[in-house]
Amino acid sequence: MKLKTSRFMLLLILGLVVTVGAISISDVAFAKKIASLTGDQVVPPVSTDAIGHATFKHPNSSTMNYKLNISGIVPDKIDIHAGKTGKNGEVLVDLMKHAKQQATKVGVIVTGSFNASDLIGAMQGKTVLDLVDSMKSGDTYVSVDTQKHPTGEIRGQIELANSPSSNVTSSIKIGNNTNTS
Repeated sequence: MKLKTSRFMLLLILGLVVTVGAISISDVAFAKKIASLTGDQVVPPVSTDAIGHATFKHPNSSTMNYKLNISGIVPDKIDIHAGKTGKNGEVLVDLMKHAKQQATKVGVIVTGSFNASDLIGAMQGKTVLDLVDSMKSGDTYVSVDTQKHPTGEIRGQIELANSPSSNVTSSIKIGNNTNTS
């Protein structure tokens, strides 16, 4: 009986080690990207009380899931654009194309996912991982457009969170703030 219990415990422990190892590898390969969006990052800057937080995660090499919490405005359009900090660029992904919106007391939650067939502009014909590479290089930003500000009311530059200015590893941030949740 002790032998069976010992074997069971050994198998259980090995199973947990393998599972934790697989999760760690997956987390590194498909790291979460996070964002803080504000009006002062729009080009030219916009005076607004609106703010946003975006999370992007690609659970596999062909899909990107996203969630944006936006307060103070109702978005007409949400896109990922090509462009460095301080520069405007073309749209790479229309995030409203497959989005679901849920009203909250202070704004809206927007969720959805996209794949390579949804990439447009310079990313058309490329993969989700190509977009992730651009995100890591700081070559993309998220823009939330409204009726009042059709070229962007809030924006967040996408950059690697473990860049020299941050202590967070294996994630990407958008904007000036790092969020590890």
